[in-house]
Amino acid sequence: MSAYLSIIVPLYNEEESVEKLYTGILEVVEQFSFSYEIIFVDDGSQDKTWDIIEELAKRTPHFKGIKLRRNFGQTSAMVAGFDHAQGQYIATMDGDLQNDPSDIPLLLAKVEEGYDIVSGWRKDRKDQFFRVFLSKIANAIISWTTGVRLHDYGCSLKIYRSECVKSLKVYGEMHRFLPALASMTGAHVTEVPVKHHSRKFGVSKYGFERVLKVFSDIFAMNLIIRFSSMPLKGFAVCSLPFFLLTVLFGILAFLAWSYQWTSGKALFFCMATALSGMSVVHLLALGVLGELIVSTSDLSHTKLPEITRKNIVANNEDEDLDGRSKNVGALSRVRMFNSK
Repeated sequence: MSAYLSIIVPLYNEEESVEKLYTGILEVVEQFSFSYEIIFVDDGSQDKTWDIIEELAKRTPHFKGIKLRRNFGQTSAMVAGFDHAQGQYIATMDGDLQNDPSDIPLLLAKVEEGYDIVSGWRKDRKDQFFRVFLSKIANAIISWTTGVRLHDYGCSLKIYRSECVKSLKVYGEMHRFLPALASMTGAHVTEVPVKHHSRKFGVSKYGFERVLKVFSDIFAMNLIIRFSSMPLKGFAVCSLPFFLLTVLFGILAFLAWSYQWTSGKALFFCMATALSGMSVVHLLALGVLGELIVSTSDLSHTKLPEITRKNIVANNEDEDLDGRSKNVGALSRVRMFNSK
């Protein structure tokens, strides 16, 4: 029987946190009067995270453990969880004990009011000032450019209606942008303040490289939201600066030729005009090509490769799952424990 709520937790080298997190989640879900499932996704950990998940699976009902072949990143781990989730609603949270499982009923109550996505807002965030500061800048940019105004896109504690999130094609670090991407389909999004705790175990995966990746994903996400179904319009917008340069250099070339400026300037401006004009033509040609691709495909370029291979059920028999997952990728191996 399908679950009413699926709780997905991506984990990477969190051996000290796994069991404590599991205990906290179990204390919450055991109070529910409806069916649920807990899904721990090991994103290629190098420590004993998977060993602990195996032990939990042996003694726990409604529990699934998924192991990826290597470290694909939090987005891929979440998508792997989405593909195996059977709940009407899907809750996600971090595995470092900074999110509090006791907030799940609060978010669930809000989504049952009619919202499609309820995002947690770490109003009193317990992180380093530099990290919080950059996060506020990123949240402001995302809210301004997408029109989906949230204080805290980076909070992993969220609840989704499954139909709103399973159909989305995400990659890179785009799990944080799921509310904005879902808004493309008319999803109703809101947020509620949630608790946030300081990290007690393990090492933060947040570094300067991830900051750059987040900001590059903001740019990519906005292109997807605004122009994925109208690529010609997107390329036309990108060509505007080159068009203006073409006009400027054309005027300068005309003036240089008319008023016989220093020898060679007219030729230089003519060449600059030609190069800028070619850039405009190339961008528009790419836009036309994009239109042809969109008209004949389902935007499958946004799909991640297949990473699900094996399912270990309660009796510990391996079952091949090649081809089961639609959105996650080929270079990995997933082992899943399903204890019922």
